[in-house]
Amino acid sequence: MATVRRRPIHDETEQTHPGAELGEGDSLLHKLKVIGVCTSAGVVFGIAMEKGRVFEPEVIRSQMVFEKYIMLKMFLSAVSSGMFSMSVLSMLPVTQRKFQKAQIEYVACLNNKGLLTVTLGAGLLGVGMTLSGACPGMVLVQVGALAENAIYTFSGALLGAALYGFVEPAVVRLTKPSKPMTVLSLDGATHSPYFVLALPMAAMLGMAVAGLELWKPWQTELAVDSAVGTSWLSARAWPPALAGAIIGLLQVPILLAVSDTLGGSSSYCTIVSQLLVNRPLENLSSYLRKFKKGMGNWWQVFYVSGAVLGGYLSASASGSLGTARGVAPLSALTGGALMLFGARLAGGCTSGHGLSGVGLLNLLSFAAVPAMFGGGILAALVLKNLGTL
Repeated sequence: MATVRRRPIHDETEQTHPGAELGEGDSLLHKLKVIGVCTSAGVVFGIAMEKGRVFEPEVIRSQMVFEKYIMLKMFLSAVSSGMFSMSVLSMLPVTQRKFQKAQIEYVACLNNKGLLTVTLGAGLLGVGMTLSGACPGMVLVQVGALAENAIYTFSGALLGAALYGFVEPAVVRLTKPSKPMTVLSLDGATHSPYFVLALPMAAMLGMAVAGLELWKPWQTELAVDSAVGTSWLSARAWPPALAGAIIGLLQVPILLAVSDTLGGSSSYCTIVSQLLVNRPLENLSSYLRKFKKGMGNWWQVFYVSGAVLGGYLSASASGSLGTARGVAPLSALTGGALMLFGARLAGGCTSGHGLSGVGLLNLLSFAAVPAMFGGGILAALVLKNLGTL
């Protein structure tokens, strides 16, 4: 199979899509380099998420009822730095080709998706986020930092991935648009170079983060008990804007290593697919079967595994290992299942649609992100009125 390139599975795909960076014919050395880059990026992601404190379920739920703005600051900062870094990659002659491959792969991931599918799935994801106090990438950091009941959220996410895998054919039949969108990105719609639109948007998002910080300084939203002079790794918290900017910059190593962008939810499909140990079981889900083999699927597993390690190292260094309060086990399990099912239905999660999709100016992602937060806010208001939030 040395002459055939396997189309790697992206975080937001219903099918394989182009990308020749991780073909089965690649050398062992190349694969080891990819594993090293993706794992290292995951470790940095885990550290930044833990230091930004956004991994704490209480922080996520507080954002949904507009009591704290840590999550929003980190999210906008990550999108801003990601847009800036990808703009640079799109302009440099030595990296233009890889950036263009990443754009093509992302668009191909949404071939079977329409506005209804994306917004419905994103809304379910948002409800799951509020119930569990997590998102697909964040729950791995919670596991590493030994957050209370994080293992229930992780188990629910695996359950959600399995459930979607088995019902995916019916879901596609019911939700696949009769007329797929012919233009999927803002730069494509305006016939403008990517960086012409992305750089000003990155600047505006950066100014929005600065405005939020002036209005709600991060020290007033987090209990920062680190002593003056504490090292950067042993500090309990970093400014959310800094942590978010670091996460956004991770687009660079991932894009250069695999010609892909940040995402996390398809890693759960790869893990679940390992249960399909023989042909009869594989026939139960042709969707999950596509995730079973190949570095094009496994690189993301190494990335999220690095996030677990990063969360553990960061929490251990600051003495906060196991101190993050979680949600009730049933809420964690149910929320985890809903958020993963919703992420796969929408074709992306907070990283896939939020950081990468919006970062690439994808029009469906611009619809998905408000739907995510809309679902999360609605669920949070209901829970608050019921007195359970």
